[in-house]
This record gives sequence, structure tokens and C-alpha cells, in this order.
Amino acid sequence: MLLAVVGLAGFWLGRDVERTALSVGQRELLGAGVTDFTASFVIAGRDRFYADCEGCSTPIYSQDGVIVGWRYSGPRSADGANTDTILYVQVVNDDVTIIALPRDLWMEGWNGRINSIFIRRGADGLRRASEDVLGLPVDYHAIINLDIFKGLVDALGGVEVNVPHAMRYVDVAGGLNIDLRAGPQVLDGQGAADFVRYRQTQRGDFDRLDRVKMLAHAMLARVRELHVATITRLPALIDTFFDDVETNATPALVRELLPRIPRLRIHAATLPVVELETDSRLLVDRVTVDRFLADTFGGTAPARALAPAVPLHVMNRSGRAGLEERYAERLIAMGVPPESLLLGSGSLDPAPTRVVATAPHWLDADFYADLLGVGKQQIDRLPAAHGRPVGLQLALGEDAPEPGAGGTPAQLAALLALSTGGNP
Repeated sequence: MLLAVVGLAGFWLGRDVERTALSVGQRELLGAGVTDFTASFVIAGRDRFYADCEGCSTPIYSQDGVIVGWRYSGPRSADGANTDTILYVQVVNDDVTIIALPRDLWMEGWNGRINSIFIRRGADGLRRASEDVLGLPVDYHAIINLDIFKGLVDALGGVEVNVPHAMRYVDVAGGLNIDLRAGPQVLDGQGAADFVRYRQTQRGDFDRLDRVKMLAHAMLARVRELHVATITRLPALIDTFFDDVETNATPALVRELLPRIPRLRIHAATLPVVELETDSRLLVDRVTVDRFLADTFGGTAPARALAPAVPLHVMNRSGRAGLEERYAERLIAMGVPPESLLLGSGSLDPAPTRVVATAPHWLDADFYADLLGVGKQQIDRLPAAHGRPVGLQLALGEDAPEPGAGGTPAQLAALLALSTGGNP
């Protein structure tokens, strides 16, 4: 049904999209052959109340003049200005895999959480940001109003869902009055919309994403029960209820998808993330994501270089107190063992950030230099740190970016990629 929304909305759009050719490695990851049908989407839910609002977002600057966030001054409702439901959908032949992307996922190169990118960078920005997270191309986008579930479910005559627990939440300002009992029941359109909007649980966003996946399964089951001919009536329904669906899907895609609907099999999961104890932002470990995707699609994860098994001295010469600790926190979150990191600080170094290595560790320096997009420097001897010999040092110079607050694309992408084998 989600795919039908994306595809059939394209009947009102004349744009064609040239799908990105998958590389050999990407096909291996997805378990897809050269002749297999593939299509990829990012579907994001937002409230109709938040149409594009020119000038509603203004940057928030740090003392160093770096943009650290955005302040939204436009109209508000219970759902907020962000796209808090974001789904990556990959079709391989008759298998539809839905991967929920948590809204608090921190996007280094985009300087914000993934749920804020649409309001700042538009649908194409969200599509490209999703590609950065997954390492896979995303061809189509659809930005929908969460009320779309209400109209679709009503059109299907309701769907059967096992509500895991009683859901009661009232927000007068936001116009929400959610009241669902626990247990198996047939939800009408309003009940379905309330079901996916409710987030007053201990795991909040994660539980909400699980409910979106449950509803997707229920809707597909209902379509099969009614008959595939039901889908042919969706263009009129979309025209009536969903005028604000923003998508680049095309009629050509619809013709390819419609015959597959009776045979579709849905697989739904949530992207694994690294949760920090002291920060609400969520991070990703590149190796863990690759393995998750390979397991989910039945493919093969690419081989990645491991961090060298030698201590790394993170030396802060940036002139900003505590930067070495912030880098260490990020490295540990990405899988670098804490015992391999040695921290220190010294006088200001105006030279660029670089990896300094002794001759025996010159090749080891390549790992960090390539990941961070910085140069490397050989030195005859490095002083010991905390009583331990040092062969590698990350010298944070005056140009070192704050983790999560700007910097060059190479540096920022690298911080997301750091891993010693996918053990967060």
C-alpha cells in the first residue's frame, strides 16, 4: 500500500526518474541479480499543517560561527515541523523490504538529525541523506501527510491490527485525541492514523516505527483479501484525499509495480543505531549497517578494513578545551575499543589536522588518514602517553571540526564510518 501511494501519486506528475544503476557490490549486498527488478524509495510522513514555509527556519550559530542547529518559527501542531516517520523501501522482484530510519539519527555532513532535513533541504535532500546512511542509491521520494493512512484504511473498509496496549493521549492544541483499547480489533481510518501517531511509550520513536510496520502488513493483507482490483481505484482516492503528496514517482513505475501487488511479500525492520548515554542523538556504525543490510536482504556485506591494533593518541591542539574527549566519545560510539585511545592536549597547532606516525606504523596511519580525509606525517619518535608507548597520533589542529557540528565532507563522512569490526 505504501508503494501504491508512492507510485499512483505519480499519475499526476510527468517527470521521469532515471534509476541509479546498482554497482556489483550493491547488488551483492541486496542479493539482486543483474536481471532482477529493483526500485528504491524514501517515504517520509509529516503533517499537512507544515507545507513548505519559506523563511521559517533560521540558523543557530556557535561561538565559532558554525551552524549547530536550526530554529523553526513557522506554524506548529502536535506532530511538529519535522518528518518524524522515515522509511527506506527497497523492492527486489516481489520482495518489499521496509527499513525504518529513527528520527534522531544524527547526520554529520548535514549538520542535524535526519528528521530535520526535509524542512531545511527539501525532499531531494532527504533522499540524498538516506543514501548517505545506507550506502545505497534511493531513486524515488514521497513526502506524505500522516493522515494518508486515515483515507486509505477507510477506503479499504478498515484493517485488522493487534493493538499491543491501551493508547490514550489528548493534545488539544495539536488536535489529537487518541483512545485505542488493547487487543485484536478492526481499525478504521481515524484509528489507524492514531495508531501510527501515538508515541507515549518508553521507547518512543522506536515503538512508533514498529507500529508503522505493523500497519503496513495489515494493509497489504487487506488488499489481498479484497482483490487486487481495489488498487485500480486508488488514483481517484489520492486525488481526493492526498493533494499534498510530494513525489517524483512516475506512471512507468506504476505499470511495473501494479502486477506485482498480489505477490508482494513485506519484510520490515529498523536500522540498528548506536545510542549514547549522554546524548539523545543516534549514530550509525558503517560495518554494523552493512551486516544488517546483508542479513536483511540475504546478500553479502562488503569487506572493510579494520582499525590497526595499536594505540591511537588523540592529541588536542585545536585551542578548544575538551575536543579530544568529544572525539574519543565519537570513536568509541563507532566501535573503537576505549582501551586503544589515549587522550591529551597541548599548545595551539595552526597546522592542519593530521595523523602522525613513527616509521613502524607508517602504513597503519593510512587507515585513519583515509577515513578522516586528512594528511599524514612521519616522525622519528612520539612521546609516551600515560606511560604507554605511542606509534600513532591524531593531531587535532586549529582546523579540526567539532564532531557533529560541521567540517569538510570527507572528515564528517569518516566519523560515521569509523569501526573496528561492527561491535558497538
